Amino acid sequence: MSVIIPSYNCGHFLRETLNSVVAQTFKDFETILIDDGSTDNTKEVIEPYRDRITYVQGPNKGAAAARNNGLKIASGELIAFLDADDLWDCEKLSAQVALMNSHPEIGVCYTNFQCFGAPSSTTGFEERGGALLRYGREKIGKAEYVLTSTCLLTDFLSIQAFPKPSMLMVRQSCFEQVGYFDESLSICEDTQMCLRLAKYFKFAYVDCPLVERRVRTDTLASAADDRRYASVHIQMFENLENWIPLSSRERSITNALLSSYLFAAGYTDFAHDQLDSSRRYLRSSLRAHFSFKGFLYFAMTYLPTHWIRTLRVLRRQIAQ
Repeated sequence: MSVIIPSYNCGHFLRETLNSVVAQTFKDFETILIDDGSTDNTKEVIEPYRDRITYVQGPNKGAAAARNNGLKIASGELIAFLDADDLWDCEKLSAQVALMNSHPEIGVCYTNFQCFGAPSSTTGFEERGGALLRYGREKIGKAEYVLTSTCLLTDFLSIQAFPKPSMLMVRQSCFEQVGYFDESLSICEDTQMCLRLAKYFKFAYVDCPLVERRVRTDTLASAADDRRYASVHIQMFENLENWIPLSSRERSITNALLSSYLFAAGYTDFAHDQLDSSRRYLRSSLRAHFSFKGFLYFAMTYLPTHWIRTLRVLRRQIAQ
């Protein structure tokens, strides 16, 4: 099997991350570190590990391209991804390989996780009201479950809860069918990949917190990040059918999600008095999926700016 680690300027995390890989009780794997154009001390940090890993340097093209570069040279039938700032429990690979080997019909396996770097007393599966536990499941081992949905893609679109890359193990043959990560997406390429995989393959999971996800204060979202987040999700949902065919039900849910992100982008611009761009987003939102709220804000983009500001003041006064 193959472990793929994309890394960009994560030299101060990599030693701890690589130590968690080296400590795995399962030993029959290769480790591929894709350096995505780092400008920090990554090369020096990984020097003691050079005899244990395949180190590939390239220009900065983003996480999707880095993972794809790893997939192109990976020799394993099973692929595990690890973000360069996350950590694995020593039993992580052992548990997943055992599950995948005993259930060849399963294409994707993920594990539970815990966060570190911030106070947390719950596992990842318990976050957001246990969103990752809402999928239909059947127990197949001591802490192992297979998702039983007859249309997993529809459930994924509806519940909007996805395993993160460091939790995943995927058969190489799955990528041969659905293709590699979408390099046009600067974020959420892993979400899109889960949607594409859910169209064709069975998912299973190990309900043990075998991954530690690092919470980083340097990635806290700003207003500009919120706009980028919405715009990339718009792009993802607009292009999803370019990657996989959608049923009428899947397309309907996708359009509703697309509409919600278009509305979010339109609302953000409306709040900053960028009425022309707000109107464009809101018009597209209504075309994707009509809502009265979207129509109301769309209509208000035609009001003079000073009227809109007056309405905001009145709304705040009423709310007090």
